[in-house]
Amino acid sequence: MADKEQLKPPRSYSRLTIISIILMVAVGAAIILIDRKQVVNLLGKSDWRYLVGSVLFTAISYVAGSISSVVMMRIFNIKLRTTHLFNISMVSIAMQNLTAQPAGVSLRILLLGKHRVKNSQTVAASLLLAYFRNLLFFMLVPFSLIYIVVSHPLPSFGIVTILLIVVILVALLVIATGIAFYARLRAYVLRGMGHIWRLVLRHDIQERLAQFNETITVGVDDLRKKRENLLPLAISIVVDVAATVTALWFCFAALDIPVQLGVLLTGFNFGVTLTLIPLIPGSIGVQEASMAGMMALFGVPFSQGVIAAILFRVVYYFVPFVASLALFWSLFREKVATGKS
Repeated sequence: MADKEQLKPPRSYSRLTIISIILMVAVGAAIILIDRKQVVNLLGKSDWRYLVGSVLFTAISYVAGSISSVVMMRIFNIKLRTTHLFNISMVSIAMQNLTAQPAGVSLRILLLGKHRVKNSQTVAASLLLAYFRNLLFFMLVPFSLIYIVVSHPLPSFGIVTILLIVVILVALLVIATGIAFYARLRAYVLRGMGHIWRLVLRHDIQERLAQFNETITVGVDDLRKKRENLLPLAISIVVDVAATVTALWFCFAALDIPVQLGVLLTGFNFGVTLTLIPLIPGSIGVQEASMAGMMALFGVPFSQGVIAAILFRVVYYFVPFVASLALFWSLFREKVATGKS
């Protein structure tokens, strides 16, 4: 039974966007003030033609991400026109990247809810897709750690630390996979969450969590039965991540900052994995600092790494968001017939 509540557009979207822009400007201004000479020299030898490549691969990433979202929504039996699902995916990904994943999911709930799509379907599809995408990120981390060990001699303490990180990541992957694909374990975890929620907030959400669990179970079962969905889903996710890394490389190339592929992947992996749970909108400043800090270990000056990361944020996060505003407005303003989806 579809959710009866008509969701209103959360006002927090505009606030998160404004906060993101302010933080972005503040980080950029701080870098310029701290190392003005480095910034001037860097900009003087830049080749902005490389930005065309960065914008192109950013577009490829967003298209691939939207395709993976459409495939996942089909798995969860969301029956809207493919072009409509693609457009909704595009604007929600732009919102999600700029602010945070909950904002993107909320936007999908808002736009799909107008077509009487159950909230549980939307949330389940979004979370399962996020699991697969983050799984790929986490799978790349061990390769980055191996690169660190091979290319950068470490004391025994450093090696033990890296091994500990690998063990923790593997444990997290096993737990996440178990929750995603095993109904009993997932039901146990959700019941525990429901009990904690009721104890803390004095509100019972067990029925909603049970509906959510049932929706996830149906989607996972369909994914197992309809194997033909696995290949397009896997290809689109891999293309999405590969295009994102390539867009980042073009940002470094535009600023004439030489960086090896291993260093680029290592900085990218830690910049992304350390900000999967953002403490501020879009993890602005955190992602740039962690990415540049990791690359600084391999000889890339910290200030240069931060400037390249800021350029990447502008190209990959802000430009698509601005470009998607007209599409978002048209989707938000559309009128849906009450008789059918």
